[in-house]
Amino acid sequence: MNRTHQLSALLALVMIVPAARAGWIPTNYGIGADCEVRESAPTTNRGTNTEIASRVKNAVPAGDPADGNDRNSAIYTKFDLTNLSMPGDGQTAFRMTYRNNNLRGSRIQDTVTPNPAIRTGLAIYGLKAGLTWDESTLTYLNAPGITFDGNVGTKDFNSDLTFLGTVAFPEIGTQNWLPVGGALEFRSTKLNTFVADAIAGGATELTLVSTVIHDGGALFPDWINFNYLFNPKDMVTLNNDPNYDSDTTDPDNPVGSPWSGADNSTGLFSPSILLVPEPSSVVLSMIALALVTWLRRRG
Repeated sequence: MNRTHQLSALLALVMIVPAARAGWIPTNYGIGADCEVRESAPTTNRGTNTEIASRVKNAVPAGDPADGNDRNSAIYTKFDLTNLSMPGDGQTAFRMTYRNNNLRGSRIQDTVTPNPAIRTGLAIYGLKAGLTWDESTLTYLNAPGITFDGNVGTKDFNSDLTFLGTVAFPEIGTQNWLPVGGALEFRSTKLNTFVADAIAGGATELTLVSTVIHDGGALFPDWINFNYLFNPKDMVTLNNDPNYDSDTTDPDNPVGSPWSGADNSTGLFSPSILLVPEPSSVVLSMIALALVTWLRRRG
């Protein structure tokens, strides 16, 4: 084989080697998916909706399946683990971005007492390896990790879901609300272990389930009356947020979220997990590139 043919063969090798994909892997990638399920409509699929949300409100503590004021919904996010591995430091993370343009202080933190240090947020669970779901058919009734009890307004998670921790919404501070496109990022040692075990076990996918931290009887009315919305991969263009003000104490401060109307066609604002490509793929790419360089110099 002459040098030209050798070079062509090596270039072909480089072309078929998986690209090094370090960083945030969105639900847009591979078999990734995101979907909301609601107990109040247990057979309804929301796989194509442009929002994923969580809200828990138990209007009748004793339970009343027919009470239209009750509400329980959870967010399912699935990530493709193909050719992915843990970061070198063993630390991973999960994030979603805000879709609401009215995540104001009273819906996030205690403004009644007041004590801004008390804030609501999300509880994150990991789905047992081997269990899967399809975005186009997922409902509250068939969602893995949920045992339907018909008592709308209460969480129904079962032992197939492992609690990984919680993440609180940030304090509002001087701004008027959290900006559309802003990120809520979750990290925990339990998440690191859960993801590492899935990868080590050869899993091709990983599911995280999110729900608001509080139960259906939260202390602050605004918490239980609010739907916490996030951007799914189906939200191709983010909502406009022209009235966001990062500093309400400054009358000359320019308004508007920096991500107002941003493009999400590539998954930049979709639910994402922090991972890196398999080392073998990176090494193979480097070897092929080195050989190409060597052949060029020899020529």
